[in-house]
Amino acid sequence: MAASDTKIVRGLTVYKNKSKAITSLIDLHDDPEIHGHKIWYSSFFIMDYLDAHPPKKKTTFMEVGCGWGLLSIYCAKNFQAQVTGVDADRNVFPFLKLHAKANGVKIKTSISRFENLKRNSLAKQDLILGADICFWKELIDPLYKMINKAMEAGVSRIIIADPGRSPFLKLSKRCIKKFDAKLVDVEISKPNAKEGYLLIIES
Repeated sequence: MAASDTKIVRGLTVYKNKSKAITSLIDLHDDPEIHGHKIWYSSFFIMDYLDAHPPKKKTTFMEVGCGWGLLSIYCAKNFQAQVTGVDADRNVFPFLKLHAKANGVKIKTSISRFENLKRNSLAKQDLILGADICFWKELIDPLYKMINKAMEAGVSRIIIADPGRSPFLKLSKRCIKKFDAKLVDVEISKPNAKEGYLLIIES
């Protein structure tokens, strides 16, 4: 791994998009299809929240719509969490595994759409996380169904982060009404200044 191919972000080794490792994976595999082609900033909103409200060690996490899995890797590395990265697009997982290896952690992976996640799988999780996952109106109902199923399964907390897209805000409104969820304004300064929201749903 050439130093020029990577950068350190929040204590994690991250490959640059034009690094040899990333371009080689692109050559070997099909491109991610559901916007899983890079790291999205809402992951950092959740990282800040977890730093301020650290979970117990060996907490079980599920990151839905994980993409390259930087949030999953952060949780595994900083909180010794048992993490499962879930995405509907199998093509993101080579990029997740590349970054997990670079950071010395192992992440379980699962291919699934939101609405197809099984109740018994959700029931094994202490926290469910998702960043930048409600970007189309067609995703509102599947996410709402997943959240409802997870609450019924006994998941203690779900955290979804977003810069404030309309579909996310509509999902938030439904969750506030049904689950007494909280919509929290957040901002980060690193790696760049960004503002957004956390939707926090607790049992």
